[in-house]
Amino acid sequence: MRYQIDGYTDMYTVIANERKVGGAVEAGMLRLRSGEEYRNAVITRLEMAASQFCSIGFVTEEGQRLIVHVNEIGMIADARHVNVCELQNEWMREQKLAERLRHLKRLCELNEGSCTPPFQEEVQILVQDVGLEQAREHVDLPFLPSGEQTKVVRIA
Repeated sequence: MRYQIDGYTDMYTVIANERKVGGAVEAGMLRLRSGEEYRNAVITRLEMAASQFCSIGFVTEEGQRLIVHVNEIGMIADARHVNVCELQNEWMREQKLAERLRHLKRLCELNEGSCTPPFQEEVQILVQDVGLEQAREHVDLPFLPSGEQTKVVRIA
């Protein structure tokens, strides 16, 4: 888990900057005012009108996409920014992993032979999002440190 979400503004920031920060916003439980509850709902959109949040889009564990007015939200519990590989919503995890791996493959194809700092930063974000082992299964990443290297700690 990267961090807890404290409100709509945090959700909006993560969603709007998804490519730069990676991950996704997942709520442990989202309850509507009508009483319907959705576990592990992944927030995909948060729309504004006249500088106020007006609607929220999310995907349920069954893959159902819902858009509701923010006034219809009764409670969003345990909202957090997580890496895609850590999503509890399996349907959305599969979708997001496939999307991120496609992006990673294409990025590596376009930058073949060139290892610029912006390219490395974007690859690092994608690899953190999907997991190093999963990324290495699909793309050759020789410039990334291997998980086998041990960390040297200097004492004095």
